[in-house]
Amino acid sequence: MSARDDHGLATRRAQPKSTRVATQHVHPAFERFLRAVRADIESRLTPDVVQERLRRLTGPAATAPAADRTRSAGVPRFESRAGWAAYGYHVIRLWLLAIAATGSPRARLRRNDVDELAVETVARALSSFRDQELHPLPEPRTADAALKAAFLTECVRHLPYVNRSLRLMTEQVSFEEFEDTDDIDLVGALWDCATTGRAEELRRAARDAGGEGEGEGDADEIVTLTPIAIRSAVQRYPEAVTPGSIA
Repeated sequence: MSARDDHGLATRRAQPKSTRVATQHVHPAFERFLRAVRADIESRLTPDVVQERLRRLTGPAATAPAADRTRSAGVPRFESRAGWAAYGYHVIRLWLLAIAATGSPRARLRRNDVDELAVETVARALSSFRDQELHPLPEPRTADAALKAAFLTECVRHLPYVNRSLRLMTEQVSFEEFEDTDDIDLVGALWDCATTGRAEELRRAARDAGGEGEGEGDADEIVTLTPIAIRSAVQRYPEAVTPGSIA
């Protein structure tokens, strides 16, 4: 349609442009998961970033910034974070190396993914572990077994999610494969490593690591705490850790 302006000239009324781009339809369940892992995708780790994060995790704790000193007295700082990061990285890495050595069909774990999985899992575990503790946390070397088991429970909790996120970012998987939660079961493979044959694969991984984990965790203690942490994670977080993993 047209109209005339003050000078009698015909003008065409502006009409909203029609949207020609077809809306892409995504399965609702897949869309919810994509929103949940968007942060992972945006902060994808490169080998250089992995090495840098490992240096920060295993190095001395940095001095708290001035702004951190103004935090509420009711929320103690996590001053032992570096120690727990090093302990968690050491234990998770042993878990994954033991799983990879078994060649378990439940895992489909690639050895070159071990470091990235360990770094990302311990980063998530540190956050959720700290949120649950209302008192200052001691260094792992002075912590009791119950506190270590609580921390390793958080590591088990986050391991399946981190692994699925890594697969989503690095592999071309179909929606059906992505939704198949039984396709890959790292926790189930870990359970097998920790509860069969006197946990020889786990002990062997600790021996092969040599001095890398010295002071981080004794092999016998890790073998003892691992099934405890898995059971606890299954009981507390069944939505994250499939109960069938320890069936």
